[in-house]
Amino acid sequence: MISDLDIGMNDWVVPALTWDDSYVPDRGKVLSAEELEAAEHFYRYLDVDGDGIPYRSLPGVHPAGAYFTRGSGHDKHGRYTEDSEPYTEVVDRLLRKVEGAAPHLPEPEVRLADPGGATAPVGLVTVGVCRAAVLEAMDVLAERGIAADYLRVRAFPFHPDVEAFMNDHEVNYVIEQNRDGQLKNLLLLETGVTKDRLRSVRYYGGLPLSAHHVLSGLGETIPGLDDWAGAEGATS
Repeated sequence: MISDLDIGMNDWVVPALTWDDSYVPDRGKVLSAEELEAAEHFYRYLDVDGDGIPYRSLPGVHPAGAYFTRGSGHDKHGRYTEDSEPYTEVVDRLLRKVEGAAPHLPEPEVRLADPGGATAPVGLVTVGVCRAAVLEAMDVLAERGIAADYLRVRAFPFHPDVEAFMNDHEVNYVIEQNRDGQLKNLLLLETGVTKDRLRSVRYYGGLPLSAHHVLSGLGETIPGLDDWAGAEGATS
């Protein structure tokens, strides 16, 4: 999951949690004692289904579920190796696992300026604690007749909807509290969105991001925000 330092180092007021006692987490490919008993072999790193995700066992369930984990190179059967081919096979399997996870991760939060669902020319892409400031800036833009749609990334690798959103907009302002534009750089590396569709709005002055910072960054290039352009705030 993508998070940020502001969330991790401060206290936040959130809605009270109501726990569902009927909730049972899906722990994935965990073999039961009966399945381990019936299995001819169990190899912790073997990709049986071709999706990059091997089956696993829990400690103490069945002796057949025991396996040896080592920090150095191993093959798909968990055996030590210094040979390139079996090592590469294991590493490639991990890539399939990561890439296959993207559609199952949390979808991005999306809000459109048009209640009818029409796409605005401008997209505001952000992450984490920037949420409230960007939504407030979106309201200010609407008051000035500037339509902008909003997307908050909620996971990495990126859900496919993230790339689809950016491709639907002529320009996307990537708003983040990172000096080097980490989110924008990841979007360029991990999606097929062209560089000309992405513009960076960054604030890293040590204070929480506000709508003032966002609008200041947007004001550098969006007509109608002249009174915000050049104000102390975000860097485009």
